[in-house]
Amino acid sequence: MIVTVVPNPALDKTIVLPDFKLGNIHRAGEVIIQAGGKGFNVARALRTLGVQELVIGPVGGYAGKHLLALARQEGLEIDMQEVNAELRTCLTIVDPAADYRLTEIYEQGASLSEAEWEAVVRRVMSALPRATSLVISGSFPPGVPEDALLMLLQQARIASVPVLLDTHGAQLPAALAYRPALLKLNQFEAGELLGYPLTDLFQAVAGTVELQRRGAQEVIISLGKTGVVGCTAEGQRFGWIAPTISAISSTGSGDCLLAGIAAGLMRGQGLIQSARLGVAAGAANTLQIGAGRLNLYDIETLLPGIQALSLTS
Repeated sequence: MIVTVVPNPALDKTIVLPDFKLGNIHRAGEVIIQAGGKGFNVARALRTLGVQELVIGPVGGYAGKHLLALARQEGLEIDMQEVNAELRTCLTIVDPAADYRLTEIYEQGASLSEAEWEAVVRRVMSALPRATSLVISGSFPPGVPEDALLMLLQQARIASVPVLLDTHGAQLPAALAYRPALLKLNQFEAGELLGYPLTDLFQAVAGTVELQRRGAQEVIISLGKTGVVGCTAEGQRFGWIAPTISAISSTGSGDCLLAGIAAGLMRGQGLIQSARLGVAAGAANTLQIGAGRLNLYDIETLLPGIQALSLTS
């Protein structure tokens, strides 16, 4: 079982709205409402990939009750901690008349108390004995302790459970001292952590090596349409790129990439082949509207077209 922690969940609403223009009155087309936050997207993709998942995080208010009902309706395994704060809502507007252009509005999320966060950590502690790995994904809400991420990493270390980390912010440099099994970032997050921008493929490859030197056991940096690059625990550098497809929405593709990697690693495939599966999963997600949504047929169709990137200039 893979446990995913979603520190800052959301009720995700996606509206399909042709010819969307600011200042106008519109009538929505298709509307998708689902449990959101990066950890939920990862869990949704893991379930499609045939991996048992458990989502843990804080949830509160009327929107929180709606999220719980939606998650159960999907069949997702959840162990959410009730808190006082109202769950945030995130809105995505998809305009199919403008090449599926996205407009995204994310609420920050209400503050959690230190006691509420500690209750979330206790739920994670209870689940770790059954976990093959722990995925920590997404932002942290206001009000949590400054070492909120480190609290989770400490418990995973005690339980000897490998951590797959996909987050950003002030806690991340200290988190590398806990030697996460995998650090997965996009190129902008990686540049922020390193202190300089990664402007091309070769800088990104060098960035994976530097992040490994700073503590991560293995590293993946995603580069959008350019693909992904990585560095294994043995120091082998690699890259994959998906074939050109008619993408509809990229929302959640990075989470599906992480889910594919997590599933592959759990099955003993190693990082290189796990990343190949992850790239296929991320690409499959772009063929549907709704974060973390994909189907196995698309993944199987895309896999043969995933190509290795040349890492020599």
